[in-house]
Amino acid sequence: VKDCQSETLWNGSTPARTKRNQEGRLVNSRNDVICLGWQRPSGCTRNHSSRHECSGCGSPNHGAQKCHLAQKV
Repeated sequence: VKDCQSETLWNGSTPARTKRNQEGRLVNSRNDVICLGWQRPSGCTRNHSSRHECSGCGSPNHGAQKCHLAQKV
């Protein structure tokens, strides 16, 4: 996630819903900053301005590591 610049998810066809802004922060289509900690398996319990939403599907219930769109390894 840190250095990814892809416009699609791992399968090459599902459009990515986030991108990096000029400051290098992960943002959604509304340019809201997405919490990177939330994307990890342990999630994030901090209260801050970055949004707790999945970078893969946008759900507020999990991060990218637990997303149904994540590549299965």
